[in-house]
Amino acid sequence: MDFRQIEAFIKVVELSSFSKAADEMHISQPSVSVYINSLEKELDSVLINRSTKAMSTTLAGERFLEQAKKIMSLKQETIEKIKTLSEDVCGEIRILASSVPALYIIPRLLAEFHELNPKISFVVKQADTSEVVQGVAAHNTDIGFAGSITGDKKCDFFEFLNDRLVLIAPNDGSFSEHKAYSPEELLYTCGFISRDLGSGTRMQYEKILSERGVALDMVNICASMDNTHSILVAVANGLGISIVSELAARQMIEQKVLLQIKLTTELPERKIYVVLNKNIIHSHLVDLFVDFIYEKYCLVR
Repeated sequence: MDFRQIEAFIKVVELSSFSKAADEMHISQPSVSVYINSLEKELDSVLINRSTKAMSTTLAGERFLEQAKKIMSLKQETIEKIKTLSEDVCGEIRILASSVPALYIIPRLLAEFHELNPKISFVVKQADTSEVVQGVAAHNTDIGFAGSITGDKKCDFFEFLNDRLVLIAPNDGSFSEHKAYSPEELLYTCGFISRDLGSGTRMQYEKILSERGVALDMVNICASMDNTHSILVAVANGLGISIVSELAARQMIEQKVLLQIKLTTELPERKIYVVLNKNIIHSHLVDLFVDFIYEKYCLVR
């Protein structure tokens, strides 16, 4: 029994396909079949039902799958522990972050971390919250930052920063900075700029508004945008009003470019989360970076 046989078995089960497993492993489909057949021969058990339309594992296959994952996890853990013995802290960390963390939090965080670990580099990409979680779950990135928890069971979500949603408008005299408006009063009549579907900000404000009796289908949406900065600029130029992260809007509010609208009931705080894949052994570089985050924000992991 070797690691390639075990990896092939896990891939076939996870993807329910010999051909997809072959693509993932960058080998031919016949090679995957050979790996599975030789593994079954060695174990003297059929692991995968091939006769049914939908591929499934046998009872022996289900039990072996648990052990197979432990074996591969132990292999990766061993490799990472050996790497740390070199004490050469260098390499690359892949980050996928939703717009607020990507634009307003991570740049400063990376600058501070880089001072302590100059040999570690980063590849940072921006996506919406749903895509961040999907990327972490598929191990297409090492660590994610998101503005909301989704139901993906492959991921762990760790709180690391508080934020607040605020309703903003252009500071052009159209709105009073002293009056407290009801959400309905504004959202049903004024043009509203929304975030795109999948945005953590949108998930949060739609949930809050629904709980407070606002009919979402009556909100007067004039535009939908895929990043917070575009919304800030659009509001400042008079396109409409919007609900955004206070962290993102703070500077333009302080500069009097935007007006933070007072509401009859305040929007609540929300969390920014570190997202990690719970089914893999993380590299010592990722562990070092996460430890730095938690030490900086005095959090318990």
